Amino acid sequence: MSAKKSKILVTGSAGFIGSHIYDLIFDMGYEVYGADDLSGGFIRNVSQKKFFTKLDLRDRVKTAAYIEKIKPDIIFHLAADATEGRSQFTPFSAMDRNIVAYKNVLIPAIKHGLKKMILTSSMSVYGAQQVPFKESMMPQPEDIYGISKMSMEQTTRVLADVYGFEFVVIRPHNVYGPRQNLSDPYRNVVGIFINSLLHGKNLYIYGDGMQKRAFSYIDDVAPAMVKAGFKKECEGR
Repeated sequence: MSAKKSKILVTGSAGFIGSHIYDLIFDMGYEVYGADDLSGGFIRNVSQKKFFTKLDLRDRVKTAAYIEKIKPDIIFHLAADATEGRSQFTPFSAMDRNIVAYKNVLIPAIKHGLKKMILTSSMSVYGAQQVPFKESMMPQPEDIYGISKMSMEQTTRVLADVYGFEFVVIRPHNVYGPRQNLSDPYRNVVGIFINSLLHGKNLYIYGDGMQKRAFSYIDDVAPAMVKAGFKKECEGR
């Protein structure tokens, strides 16, 4: 099958990173669909609304019907319960929106001929290991969010081995930029600082101030993720 004839699905396509991924793939000339439940994303981020479906991926029946309808060849999975850092207080939501929702997408997609899955994981799978993180490090997640992402990675590897589809796992680090949710008081210090400045509030750094972050700009991250999704050399990693 010609790559440009492939049907592509981007889950979480109204979110911060997902909307950028969707736009890049659409501009490349692919037939690309987007799905999001808008719990963390915004309809204003959706550039091609006629290809967008509001869908809660935790609904197994509706998700299976949607997958059967479009039969995607390639999926960029970005939908997630982005609660890193506080998932221990909302463990059911983290597992339900990550593990269960992903299963509801992946299994029917395999049934209908999935060729490749590009899974967005998280640096949280590394836990509190020495930075900078390396791909050769053994994952040691320390919260429910990281555990859920690790579970999704392992599920992908096992089912890819059984059913023969290709996959790429991507672990972004502290992404910031346009379309970022500035109203989230718990995640992403760049967004928190910008929101505080816009409202004339003080900037707070908790702890001893020695925290380290690997900030990544969205216009660097999104093209790299799309490129990795289509690169043969990245498959199976």
